[in-house]
Amino acid sequence: MTDIDIKNSKSNSELKRELSFRDIFFMSLGGQAPFLSMLTYATAVLLLSLYFSPLVVIIGTMVVLLNGIVVFFLSKKHTETGGYFNYAIKELSRWFGFETGWMYIFYSILYGAGYLAGSAFILSYVLGINPIFSLLIAFVPASIFLLLGIKPSARYAIFAAGIEIIVLISVIVVSLDIAHFTFYNPVRVIPSGTSLFLGILFAIGIPTGYGAITPVSGEVKNAEKSVGKAVILVIVIGGLLEALVLYGVVDAAIQLGNLSTITSNSIPVIYLLKSFLGPYSEYLLLFAGINDGILGSLAFFTATTRNVYAMSKRKLLPEFISRINKKTGTPFIAGIMTITIAAFILFPAIGTFGAFATFLALGTLAGLGNLTIHLAANFSMLQSLKHTIRKKISQELIVLMAIGISGFIVIYSLSTSVTYVIMIFFGYMVIGFIAVESIYGHVENKNNPQKN
Repeated sequence: MTDIDIKNSKSNSELKRELSFRDIFFMSLGGQAPFLSMLTYATAVLLLSLYFSPLVVIIGTMVVLLNGIVVFFLSKKHTETGGYFNYAIKELSRWFGFETGWMYIFYSILYGAGYLAGSAFILSYVLGINPIFSLLIAFVPASIFLLLGIKPSARYAIFAAGIEIIVLISVIVVSLDIAHFTFYNPVRVIPSGTSLFLGILFAIGIPTGYGAITPVSGEVKNAEKSVGKAVILVIVIGGLLEALVLYGVVDAAIQLGNLSTITSNSIPVIYLLKSFLGPYSEYLLLFAGINDGILGSLAFFTATTRNVYAMSKRKLLPEFISRINKKTGTPFIAGIMTITIAAFILFPAIGTFGAFATFLALGTLAGLGNLTIHLAANFSMLQSLKHTIRKKISQELIVLMAIGISGFIVIYSLSTSVTYVIMIFFGYMVIGFIAVESIYGHVENKNNPQKN
């Protein structure tokens, strides 16, 4: 199949369109694992930038929103299963489509696994059990939901993510009440450049649940409208809620006069909750650890299976991977593969380095993968605009800004990351280049024997 054939082809998805806007909104918001993000990604931002941390989250949200606007436009044009992979293979080339899908596997599995590592850390802390056992508490039900199909997952997400919003709003109100509704100046101390950009990298991880929406586009009713709208709302609501939570936590700590004590803890948000709620905080933490571990990993693992499914349908991965379980209507083999890869990453890493260190490593790697994927989407959009009859200057400016900012953050993040993170990131990318060359080099030589 040529690139022209691909661009002109209709959706080849065998998956049913049964998800509403409400379904994908809550699935995506659940993909942020809001409360767990507060205890993990937002905590990392707090430790790196302290007073300035709410603004770091807002900056990260703006970066994500810029990329989200690009996805908003692309989702109106391409509604098939596959998301970012689908954008690249249609707008750029089959070769670039493979690389984008390959990197999306890296990004989505590591994000899902990162949330499970964060969940294991919280549950291990509260229950006082081995992190390996605490990992199973969220990993097993998330795996079951993944294999049961997307509709049961959506129903669970609507219920659980709705409670999450209520919990976050409650934390904001309680924190401000502790501070007697006095407000501090967040720009009183600005962090160093290294801390700021590393903080932004973690902040980008907070509202990135929207990255799990587009791969399931082929299962969304009225996808050309619903997907883009969900993308924008999830980014704005998720990012602002987390920024307000951080502001409230810092404000309360200042008013209590124990900011240094709180931030000296590796888990300052938990420390503050325990100081106010006492033993009742453990119930909240258990809920967050279990619920968000399931929600966050389920959203991204579902997206992984749809990305792999779409690549298999395009014959870029073995075709048997795209087989559908007729009872659940889900790519069963892709689901088994996703669960297996996640387990292969998580259990040895947590057993060797611990849950929190594993979360930080996976979060950093996934953040780099996130930006790489959205750079691919940005270039896909730029190519799409070249084919429009009426040039849209505003859209071109947005795309160029997204490319510039995301590219700068990728380069700066790589320059400040530890060696093993850089080696894993580029090592995985190189394997993708080798794989794609072996696929297309063979095809090219077969079709052009004179080159041999």
